[in-house]
Amino acid sequence: MTKYLLVIFFTVTCLVGYAQRKQPFETDSKGNIIYENPVKKERYKIAVFTPLYLDSIDLEKNLAHIPKFMMPGLDFYQGIQIAADTLRSQGFKLDIYIHDSKSNYLNVQNMIESDKLDSMDLIIGNATVSDLKILAEFAKSKKINFVSAVSPSDAEQTNNPFFTILQPRLASHIEKMHRHINARHPEDNVFYFYGNSQSEKNGLNYFQNDVMNSVPGRFKAIEITDENGVLYQLKKNIDTNYNTTIFLGVLDPSTTYKYLKTLAPLADKYNLTVYCMPTTEAIKSLSKTDEFPNMPVYYTTAYIIDKITPASIYITKKYKARMGGLTSDIVYKGFESLYYFANLMKKYGVPFNEHLSDNSNSFITPYKIMPVKDKGILQFNENKFLYLMKYENGIMSYE
Repeated sequence: MTKYLLVIFFTVTCLVGYAQRKQPFETDSKGNIIYENPVKKERYKIAVFTPLYLDSIDLEKNLAHIPKFMMPGLDFYQGIQIAADTLRSQGFKLDIYIHDSKSNYLNVQNMIESDKLDSMDLIIGNATVSDLKILAEFAKSKKINFVSAVSPSDAEQTNNPFFTILQPRLASHIEKMHRHINARHPEDNVFYFYGNSQSEKNGLNYFQNDVMNSVPGRFKAIEITDENGVLYQLKKNIDTNYNTTIFLGVLDPSTTYKYLKTLAPLADKYNLTVYCMPTTEAIKSLSKTDEFPNMPVYYTTAYIIDKITPASIYITKKYKARMGGLTSDIVYKGFESLYYFANLMKKYGVPFNEHLSDNSNSFITPYKIMPVKDKGILQFNENKFLYLMKYENGIMSYE
């Protein structure tokens, strides 16, 4: 009897496990999701969440200036509004609902429970990870596309074709640099230096388990605790018969800077090339000609805003007319997120998921939105477009 019960238990467990792994949406013979037939509408409804903190200030007072903590959320809102005005001038008919994600009473959870989001055709979020998760799961249940415009978090999503991340995840940054290392430095010593934080250990894991790129032949992963450790480990493990490529897998830009300064005196001797995490863009001294002489430094970024292009000048002028100040990156992110997806809706209707990769209406950033899959099952969608930045003797170039 016991044996019989064990067999039943094992069978049920296997079936439950299979059900959890199985794609919850209908698929064709190739495993592609079958979406509902797109519907084109006269008007589209779009909900936007951004942290405005309106409950944190007294609106009746004549504020001399806007509190600094409000600016990121407000700038995102301004980007959305500039895009909305632009689209309407082009004949788009949009109803846009702005929600303060930091509201005490009209926050993300309460808005979902009120059913006010059920009729939306698109949701765009500049939100925290916890709010992203709530919105993504709601979007999945209602089959409404939700776009995370700022955060690179996957919000613990699985089997969610209605969730799109515009800011590439850390794994995608590392994949791009790994691919570049394999293409440009296949014969080099390759050292991956990393710290003891979980995020940096995850970075190493992404590099070592990148299914699209093999680990270089002369590869060694080394955990470090200070800049002297980098120098010691490099000299201890280097093969001077080959050039050397270093991946500094540390996320804190000040720590990255210290390591770069430690390595710089050895650049000529060991023919060093250094790849760094995307946070390296915060190191402004990379543009100094004598800061890291003869040591090429690479990192990836999802955004390059060339302030002299017609597109960026247009947004800058519109923002200045509204706010009177300098345009931050998050303004562009707000603008682009609405502009890109509104064009998809107008062109294809809703849902537009089969056409997410159509970037013919990109405004500044040429998005490359692709499905992220695990064992053939779509988990979510992600913008994989990244620039690879290079600084050499203070001169910047990118590809």
